[in-house]
Amino acid sequence: MNILLTNDDGYTALGIKTLKALLSKYGKVIVVAPKTVMSAKSVALNLVEPIEVIKESDDLYIVDSTPADAVAYALSNIDIKFDLVVSGINHGHNISYDTMYSGTIGACLQALTYRIPAIAISAEHNFKLVEEYFDEVMSYIKTHNLLSKEYLLNINFPLGDKVVGIKDTHIFYRKEVTYYEPRGNNKYQALRKLKDEECNDANSDVYAVHHGYISISRLGRTLDYYEQSYNQGQQ
Repeated sequence: MNILLTNDDGYTALGIKTLKALLSKYGKVIVVAPKTVMSAKSVALNLVEPIEVIKESDDLYIVDSTPADAVAYALSNIDIKFDLVVSGINHGHNISYDTMYSGTIGACLQALTYRIPAIAISAEHNFKLVEEYFDEVMSYIKTHNLLSKEYLLNINFPLGDKVVGIKDTHIFYRKEVTYYEPRGNNKYQALRKLKDEECNDANSDVYAVHHGYISISRLGRTLDYYEQSYNQGQQ
């Protein structure tokens, strides 16, 4: 199996190095990742200026652009038939509205436009937990036949250092706001604030990560509400 690995924290990030080692037993891993941190870029593409791509080796390409650009470049310009796209390990959860902004997830959405199954993997801080349970998660995905060209798998590891299980989840929409604090010289820093953390929906991503579960959510390939509602009804 040929696996395309990317992220939104940059090609030197600990998360992507950890994930490459974990994926190596499942196939040939080619890293095509952003040169620098590209968090919160969603599925953004650079359509204005040419992007720089440096081939460091046969299994490492550095892209001076977004995660979505990295995936699109790899799937269109590298002469390899990729079977799977994996994005991560993101440093920080991608749950609730995080999924709308995430470059980690954006890379996987781009993969779906090429009809390639994709997995996004995130953890708040404890990558050791990912290492410990990664094979179990991959086995769960295979056993339950979860890979699809119609949706991506958004996997989030729980807070803390213990896992009590794996849970199929849906997105819980927290109450949150984005605001901007002045930093002088007409500059403002974007910040996000949760208005509540309480979530009693046991089948949601937010509940799962706060109660020791590895959360696996299926995210649709478009913003079409009808398509997503229809697909959910068919599952």
